[in-house]
Amino acid sequence: MNIQQVRIANSLLVAIIVGYGSPDYCWYIAVMQLSLEILNQRTLYLQQRFQLYNFILWVYSLVLPERLRTDYFSETTEWLINSAEHLFFGIVICLKVYIYTAVFSSNKKRTRWNRALLALLLFNLIGISNEIFQNHLCSRSLLVFIPDSIKDMEVNLLGAAVFMVAVCCRVWWLKYKRSSPANCVNYITIR
Repeated sequence: MNIQQVRIANSLLVAIIVGYGSPDYCWYIAVMQLSLEILNQRTLYLQQRFQLYNFILWVYSLVLPERLRTDYFSETTEWLINSAEHLFFGIVICLKVYIYTAVFSSNKKRTRWNRALLALLLFNLIGISNEIFQNHLCSRSLLVFIPDSIKDMEVNLLGAAVFMVAVCCRVWWLKYKRSSPANCVNYITIR
């Protein structure tokens, strides 16, 4: 998905959201779009699998129209849908911060581990800020979290943990590949 396609898709999302009378959600799209615009201006980002990353980072925005539903499922199903949203929020935002640290780092020798840990730290700050923003949207006290908000932050952490496991696997794979290229070729051809 190139940046022009993301712009068109986000324009459609904004029209849907405004059409449903919930323009407050447009802030999420504006922030996500701005961050993708910035990434798509960077040569280092464009040299990578940027179209896949653009797609992954955009797809998460589809959570917003889902939140506009007027029909609801059972309480358990709604809980599961909301938990899935927050699980993917953890993964996607960690991935985005990780990509940002790779693209904008002045220290090119920064390891994947350092970038992953930085992504984990920044994501947690973003996750808490998101819950505070949601409290604002719901006209609740900003720093008093209801049980559902606490559950959301816990699931966010689970998503961040999934991201960290993915980084571990990637680091292990690259180390394995570097240490025994012949094994890697044999493994791939056997499968």
